[in-house]
Amino acid sequence: METQHRHISSMGTRLDLVFPGMGSELCDKLMSQIKSELHRLDSLLSIHRLDSELSHLNSTGHAGTIEISQELYEILDHVKHLSEKTEGYFDVTMKPVSDYLKSGDGQKQIVDKNTRDMVGMEQLIMEKEGVRFKREGVMLDLGGYGKGYGVKKIVMILQAAGIQCALISFGESLIYGLGSHPYGETWRVSVPNINQQQPIEFDLKDEALSTSGNSLNNQKKFANSGHIVNPVTLQMITIDGLVSVKAKDPVIAEVYSTALFSAGPDVSKEILKSVPGVEFRWVRPYSNGTI
Repeated sequence: METQHRHISSMGTRLDLVFPGMGSELCDKLMSQIKSELHRLDSLLSIHRLDSELSHLNSTGHAGTIEISQELYEILDHVKHLSEKTEGYFDVTMKPVSDYLKSGDGQKQIVDKNTRDMVGMEQLIMEKEGVRFKREGVMLDLGGYGKGYGVKKIVMILQAAGIQCALISFGESLIYGLGSHPYGETWRVSVPNINQQQPIEFDLKDEALSTSGNSLNNQKKFANSGHIVNPVTLQMITIDGLVSVKAKDPVIAEVYSTALFSAGPDVSKEILKSVPGVEFRWVRPYSNGTI
């Protein structure tokens, strides 16, 4: 069976795709569509591009109501809904706190009042005419949403083309299994177990798996300061651990993996009581496996 393997860089990370039983001509056509769509999303959602729609909102939203595209409006409305569903543990306004805690000598523990006043989903006000921020300094970062949204769009492109099976990996932290593996009922993927035990395995069939947390690689990159802000405590999460979330919707998988890592195992169980069809597993060193 001919299988196509392709990868591209987009949205600040690497996208890998596997297409079993596909010829190169069709693969090239699909990759062209996928690249075009991801470029469009980058121009919509990236905070690293000054010409993106989100960057424009971040720089002007404090001055009054800003008219934005229907797509971005619907995304921000969904983001506010997900923040409520996760009891505030998913919050796209945390960048000022993250920047503050990472600045200087990295030893800051208490966020100053000026920075605290810039964050919280209540800073984003949705109006019929558009959106606005409560004050200057508010910055939205949709990185924790954008990858899931990008994968969702890729799946739509593949389904519209009649593709029945494919494997998508976005930055290795978000994986989507479309259909079944050509030699099995599912796509079986594994997450490294930081307890140095056997990897944790998941079976994906039209499902996404997202993993968030502090791993050995993250410790090397960010030292011991962590890289995920707990929106409730406004502190970096420095514990070792990973949480993996499986869901039909890659946006839900991506959002909830970030939120549950902040919430911790016990609160995670409470949050997911109102979210049917979502599976999660939490791994910490020196713990009894997964929860």
